[in-house]
Amino acid sequence: MFVTYSWLLEHLDDQNTVIIDTRPKISYSYGHIPNSISLTVEQIIEISSTGAHFAPNPEKASLQLGELGIDNEKIVVVCGDLMDPSVFRVAWTLQYLGQKNTKILNLSIGSWHGMGLNMTRVQKNSPITKFIPNVQNSIRIESEELFQLIDDLIILDARTPQEYFAGHIPRSILFPFTDGIGQDGMLLETKESLENLFVQKQIPRNKPLVCYCMHGHRASSLYFQAKMAGFENVRLYDGSFLDWYSKKLPLE
Repeated sequence: MFVTYSWLLEHLDDQNTVIIDTRPKISYSYGHIPNSISLTVEQIIEISSTGAHFAPNPEKASLQLGELGIDNEKIVVVCGDLMDPSVFRVAWTLQYLGQKNTKILNLSIGSWHGMGLNMTRVQKNSPITKFIPNVQNSIRIESEELFQLIDDLIILDARTPQEYFAGHIPRSILFPFTDGIGQDGMLLETKESLENLFVQKQIPRNKPLVCYCMHGHRASSLYFQAKMAGFENVRLYDGSFLDWYSKKLPLE
């Protein structure tokens, strides 16, 4: 799921690799990894009337991805900033839509620049291609199903303790996404460290995991932390707390 900066350096000019920069457009314009294209999280979500951030319409998103030169088969490397879970939400969305080779650069762009690696202001124009949506419902859950299966799931709340104790989905376990953030500019801790973290928090492996937060962004980081720690059956509640609360579903 992750690639190193040395791997990316070797593949910067690979025609079969698409590099996505998930930072704000202004940050991208001031300097970015060579041959990367800009795709912010705001471009790849749909915001409901209640403010919940949902996965996008597959057909609409597929047109957008095709215009950026992304198809189902290319290697797509998603890059972002430390402590900004947008990189994970974009990566999760690509996987949800059926992009088969989505990877994450496990080094922040700030650290890439700080290491003296090349940055550019030249914007790449990718040839338009065709993306065919193949929605992966197995990695997403909606409120109705979550409510029905709530006793059969392990629900992880990626928010802060303050948010959690102000009200949370019943039976959910506090697991701030920041606990799995890496050191020295790494977006996440190592696989071994994450495995130990899930053991310390006594997260069982005998039930499916569901991750949520306020908007589904921090939870997407926790989703990838769980996957990296070896959990196979992990789902994102992308609507998260805002969707749950708006539907007046029970809270603890």
